[in-house]
Amino acid sequence: MASRSMFSQHHKDLLSELISVDTVTPMESGRCCDLPRALDLYAAAAQRIGFTTLYRHVPTLDCEAPVSVKRRAEEMGPEFFAHQASIVLGSQDIHGCADVMFNFHMDTVGPFFPARNLRGGIHGRGAADNKGPGVAILEGIERWAANHPPEKRRPRLLIQCVAGEEGGAMGVYGTKQLMELGYHGSLNIFAIPSGGAYFDSSTCSMTLELSVDGKGATDDAPHRGDNASLILSYLCAELARQMGPICSRTDVRMTLAGVATGDMHNRVYGTGRAQFNFSYRTTRSGELVKSAVTSAIETAGFRFVDIFGGIDVFTRTAMRLDQILTVRWLKSGLPVLTNRNADWERKLADAGIKRHADDAETFTCDAMWGQGRGYSIMWGPGSLATNGAHTSSEHIDFADLDQFADQVAALLFIASYEVTGAAACQT
Repeated sequence: MASRSMFSQHHKDLLSELISVDTVTPMESGRCCDLPRALDLYAAAAQRIGFTTLYRHVPTLDCEAPVSVKRRAEEMGPEFFAHQASIVLGSQDIHGCADVMFNFHMDTVGPFFPARNLRGGIHGRGAADNKGPGVAILEGIERWAANHPPEKRRPRLLIQCVAGEEGGAMGVYGTKQLMELGYHGSLNIFAIPSGGAYFDSSTCSMTLELSVDGKGATDDAPHRGDNASLILSYLCAELARQMGPICSRTDVRMTLAGVATGDMHNRVYGTGRAQFNFSYRTTRSGELVKSAVTSAIETAGFRFVDIFGGIDVFTRTAMRLDQILTVRWLKSGLPVLTNRNADWERKLADAGIKRHADDAETFTCDAMWGQGRGYSIMWGPGSLATNGAHTSSEHIDFADLDQFADQVAALLFIASYEVTGAAACQT
């Protein structure tokens, strides 16, 4: 790990303080976190370099939100959204499109653990994903502003500091709503650990839930129960078998995320759930797979009845399959990011910022809501894999933050000399 870094001490201190604030998403924990305090800390730091809070967004439940978001919001009541605000910071009182918009998410996965200093870096939840990149944005802007020629125009800058990225929320009550309100730029930078180079395309995912709501039984009379374990295990195996080749042909990644009924040996469990996740790179491939899933489940259901309808202990389960099985998409139909912009690509290259190849492995993030609202990229310091994002080893090197800040400053310097203009936001 690097032992030397020029990353400023006041931003190291800010990052340590932010990491030590519990901002674990309620989508995972089922409880409120202290995200509003983290937003206030960040806004105060941004104010010291000339930013003001243009908008504080307390979200509302989007009718197109994933089922998982609706479930959690209903369980927690008004406190769910009250503790999941997002803020928009501006270098000027911006109305309409900015030149450059930065976006990063303050919510994290769990479990929470506070900051711990490392030699040349910092360890803690959110260090890499995504508080570290968020603080490095401020460092980069501060470096640029300190060396900005007074006679040159100052690009209009926005920073979106959002909730609702983690836990399957997909940005629907944070980034999506801010973008729809017009808080975006000619260039939208979604700060995320991307290995130093940027992506201008993303994946998205859809989640299928199979649930059984039947009647359980004991081992004294297993034939009197609806066997959710049998239904779900069979359907999952059949769905995996049928969908595997289709997913390979359409470049879609399938994950059998979990199967849950019960763990006792002497029970027939009548209820349970299983989930599949499908990650797609194009809207068309997502639609094809969704249609194929519907057909595969129908075929699997017919086979289940044929196989188990004549076995006494499972006859009831087979005959009641249509009554007790529910198949639904917890989320589907969400967009992917796919965009190019020769002008901004040239400016990024001039600033020493590289673009990932078209066939590079990308990922899902809030950037999908930037589609059609300027040129949107996913770019940031470190790597989701090597920096231990979502694991107990999550950390970030100050040298990586330092390099990212330098590139942000270089990009803003180039933007200062070339008029970008709001017209570019119409792409």
